[in-house]
Amino acid sequence: MSAALFLAKKGIASTLIEKEVFPRNKICGDGLSGWVVSMLRRIDPGLLKKLQELPEQLPSSGVRFFAPNMKNLALPYFSAKYPDDPPGHVIRRIDFDRLLAEEVKGKELIELIEGVEVGSVDIHETGVILTDSTGTLKFEAEMVIGACGAASRLFRELAPRKNDNRNHATGIRQYYEGVTGVHPGNFVDFYFLEKFLPGYLWVFPLPNGKANVGAGIRTDILKKKRISLKQVMEEAIAVNPHLAERFANAKPISGISAWDLPLGSKKVALSGNRFLLAGDAASLVDPFTGEGVGNAMWSGFAAAEHIEKALASGQFDQKFNSRYDRFVYKKLWSEMKLSTTIQNLINKPWLFKLVMNHAAGNEFLKQSVTRMIDDLEERKKLRRPWWYVRVLIGR
Repeated sequence: MSAALFLAKKGIASTLIEKEVFPRNKICGDGLSGWVVSMLRRIDPGLLKKLQELPEQLPSSGVRFFAPNMKNLALPYFSAKYPDDPPGHVIRRIDFDRLLAEEVKGKELIELIEGVEVGSVDIHETGVILTDSTGTLKFEAEMVIGACGAASRLFRELAPRKNDNRNHATGIRQYYEGVTGVHPGNFVDFYFLEKFLPGYLWVFPLPNGKANVGAGIRTDILKKKRISLKQVMEEAIAVNPHLAERFANAKPISGISAWDLPLGSKKVALSGNRFLLAGDAASLVDPFTGEGVGNAMWSGFAAAEHIEKALASGQFDQKFNSRYDRFVYKKLWSEMKLSTTIQNLINKPWLFKLVMNHAAGNEFLKQSVTRMIDDLEERKKLRRPWWYVRVLIGR
């Protein structure tokens, strides 16, 4: 939807084809980072204001990381440029996507077609023809953006890829009510448990005492160790003293849902003749946090920027569209590589525990990790041995 909204800002008409009908459910951790906030502001500051006014959202001002021994590192978010705006939010995807869909429906340059699944894509010299799964509807366009996830039929037609479990993660999510111990700033919580590293559990607070609770781990490790995410999550809630206290009076209010996260830890082709890929179809999920909404929205912005140039030049071929790949990776690849570095750090339990055990009373480490949330140059220190020496000596 962000691609269509950014195209509309440029005066470019588009047709948005959605398989479901809004409001529709989408499995997600429900956290919106500062990256999402900045993208909403870029679309329209009024759209961000609408999000802030929704009763379904909870402003969030930070994150807590819990080590296996339950020592925690609390890191506040902060925007120096917009100090009065909440730096993050937690909102169910069904509610967030409803907000975006309403924005789309209010744009004359966007035609939203709901309840239609694309069945085939015919790319030819003069354009693209999309046919729905029943074979009765056809749509013609100069270009197509595949923002349909990594498991869709359209994606498999445009960019077939081999399964690569090392660059995918598997997650589960369940909604609870009555979870206690929420940080006063509504921080989102990540729990790193001894037997589950490099995976983690999360507890993201929602309005009215509800919470999004889940677990995720890289898919190759899940399969190699034959891990049951459901069992890991339920045992942790029941047995871990800290979590058991938080969930003492909590109860699930939904079933458990699972989904696949295509990680951005490996470069993939993002374009071809008359098509671009965005969001999960472009494998842009952060390898460390599992957050994908911000990168997905930014890829929509990047796609709109590229299509404006393609229409102006009349070039839609694979060679010209490869500029989109370079544009996306120039912006995101350094961050993806560093997130992969952090993921690999967690995959070495002794090193991860070393950092976390020194975190609580180490002001240098607190400040450094806090800056890493928004500062790419600060995050690069994770690659330097001297940074770990400073962690050890507490300077």
